[in-house]
Amino acid sequence: MVRKNKTKNQEAAPETQPVITGNNIENQEKVTTYVVVREGFRVSDREYKSLDDPIAISEQEFWTRVANNHSYGESVEIVRYDSRKHRVW
Repeated sequence: MVRKNKTKNQEAAPETQPVITGNNIENQEKVTTYVVVREGFRVSDREYKSLDDPIAISEQEFWTRVANNHSYGESVEIVRYDSRKHRVW
C-alpha cells in the first residue's frame, strides 16, 4: 500500500461538512452552544442554544448567589462551549 501525505488544505476541517443521504447532499452546520462557568470551570452538564436563554440566566444567577454567599465571589459567566475546556467526564 502506498501511504499518502496530507496537504495543508486537507488538514483544515471546514465549518460545514456535506452529508450525503441517498441522492440529496445537505450541509450540516455546527451548532453553537453555551455553558455556565464559574471561575472558568463548568458548573453543570447542561448546554444552551443562546446567551439569553432564560434557564441559562437563572442558572447563572444561582451560581452567582452561591459564589457571593459561600465563597469569595468569583465570576460566573455564560460562555461559548469549548470541547477541550468544558467537556463532561
